[in-house]
Amino acid sequence: MRNVQEIIKRGKRCVAIVDGEKLKISLEAGRKSSFKEGPMEDEKFEEFKKFNDFCLCKQYLLEMSSRRAWTVVGARANLTAKGYSPESIEKSIAMAIEYGYLDDEKYAAEYVQDRYERTGESRLRKELRQRGIADTVVSSVLEKANLGDEYPRAKALGEKRTAERARGIRTPKAKERVLRFLIWRGFEYETAYRVVKEIAER
Repeated sequence: MRNVQEIIKRGKRCVAIVDGEKLKISLEAGRKSSFKEGPMEDEKFEEFKKFNDFCLCKQYLLEMSSRRAWTVVGARANLTAKGYSPESIEKSIAMAIEYGYLDDEKYAAEYVQDRYERTGESRLRKELRQRGIADTVVSSVLEKANLGDEYPRAKALGEKRTAERARGIRTPKAKERVLRFLIWRGFEYETAYRVVKEIAER
């Protein structure tokens, strides 16, 4: 038998003192389970804890999603780090996907739209994979984005990189530095080389 000694409500926060220990309570769980002070059977208390964990997990996930976009993998890792049970996490994620709070395809599309002007396709693909986006989703998003020829974007980036150099990039060392920068940005070697060659010959 467990003893719920006190329930302390402060705004949207609620804490219960159970057998001398603090337990964070979801207002939703407390309301739906008719959680109250007094003795409580162990089995009923464990059922409440399980439901309470899910409610807290779901609430935290919604708060996360309201602040910025998350991938499914990223959300799962963050919820795990917060100590929620695997069952609560998977149920919360399923709910968030169903209602559109988590959407890997939308996340990937927005990510590409935000970065494509300064990033080559190979790097976009790599970064999305690192964020846990499935290869099929990445390929689909990049295909729909229809980025076209990456040369104009690489050229604009290369020109911006060299704009403040009074002597341009005529030395081998300067050329190599810009070439490596463009490749690091995800542009193909041939594209980066063409850009460097054109800028150097002006």
